[in-house]
Amino acid sequence: MSATQEVSDPHGLMTRQFQVDPYPTYARLRDEAPAYFSEAWGGWLLTRYQDVQSGFKDPRLSSNRAGAFGAMLPAALKEQMAPMVRSLSSWALLIDPPDHTRIRSLVNKAFTPRLVEYLRPLIQEQVNLLLDKAEATGKMDMVQDVANLLPVAVIGDMLGIPREDGLKLRVWANAFATFFGTTKYTVDVLNMMRTGIVEMEEYFRGVVAQRRKSSTVGNDLLSTMMAAEDQGRFLSEQEVLATCSLVLFAGHETTTHLLSNGLYLLLKNPEQREVMLGSPEQLEAAVEEVLRYESPIQRLSRVITEDFELHGQTLRKGQKAFLMIGAANRDSRQFPEGDRLDLRRQENRHIAFGFGLHYCLGAALGRLEGQIALSTLLRRFPKMKLLEEPERLENVAFRGFKSLHVSLG
Repeated sequence: MSATQEVSDPHGLMTRQFQVDPYPTYARLRDEAPAYFSEAWGGWLLTRYQDVQSGFKDPRLSSNRAGAFGAMLPAALKEQMAPMVRSLSSWALLIDPPDHTRIRSLVNKAFTPRLVEYLRPLIQEQVNLLLDKAEATGKMDMVQDVANLLPVAVIGDMLGIPREDGLKLRVWANAFATFFGTTKYTVDVLNMMRTGIVEMEEYFRGVVAQRRKSSTVGNDLLSTMMAAEDQGRFLSEQEVLATCSLVLFAGHETTTHLLSNGLYLLLKNPEQREVMLGSPEQLEAAVEEVLRYESPIQRLSRVITEDFELHGQTLRKGQKAFLMIGAANRDSRQFPEGDRLDLRRQENRHIAFGFGLHYCLGAALGRLEGQIALSTLLRRFPKMKLLEEPERLENVAFRGFKSLHVSLG
């Protein structure tokens, strides 16, 4: 008997239907069980906006998931998975202050508004190149031809690595997404994640060695981190490698799904397409609504550090809590008619990029990529049409598509 058959799953959290359309389940949980313990997921689901937003700031909910994950591994796997746990233990996303503060303060220097604006023409150039290729055939797969390629190119430029290495970086990022989005850690999933981590760190170790050998120093993020490591004050070598992996993964997955979700919504709601092209302000508001309505990241987990009560339930030390971003961003207590797409929505304090200490570093960059790519698509190909109804990812953490085939018209 499989693990999915051994545990109770009354809300169907392990079903394919939930992956395809989780929103009816989110609505039931928000109304009937806003703090719900799922045997299937092995943790508490928090689904109301106020609880999720507060959860990001709550010191009783720790981000130190790598340590907790390593502790729960069977003895037979601990040594084999040690490289993966060691790397994840240095990801800023998965640690608490003071280490989080130290790493974040350095990386913050790279994600400045000035840098984001510097990248604007490079993003536009890359979008144009990708769409030129698609135009030659009159059709494209938005996921494979644009959404998967643009973020890797942009993050690669930030790190100062060759664009021709984008394919291998994307393969590793996809392995990470499978790991973080699974509901069951099979040996295959663990081995894929371990291989991805080891290969990616080896790749960045080689890039660092080559930079040192050639004395090539730039203004990119990797050069900034190498300088910090040399000074011995901020980052160890392991933290440099782990941060490169995290930046690439986080920058790739969120933006990839923002782009594909956004185009799908625009094609399914033609009456709202013109809103995006109305003005720069409308373009920004439209991308924010896409982020709210189809949040690329649907959940983030935390480890409970002390017992506390919530909605009549006792959440226990050592248990997991899932901050259900996708559910919170549809909560009508915060967003009037939360299940309605409205690209003109103005009061839109969504938490698609998280909140508080762990607010996404690349949020401004992801927004800019979304604005440039989606508006360019609409202007160049106003007669775009879906060629078929796309298939959703088999993933509960990331909301996106396996492919999105469109005719350019």
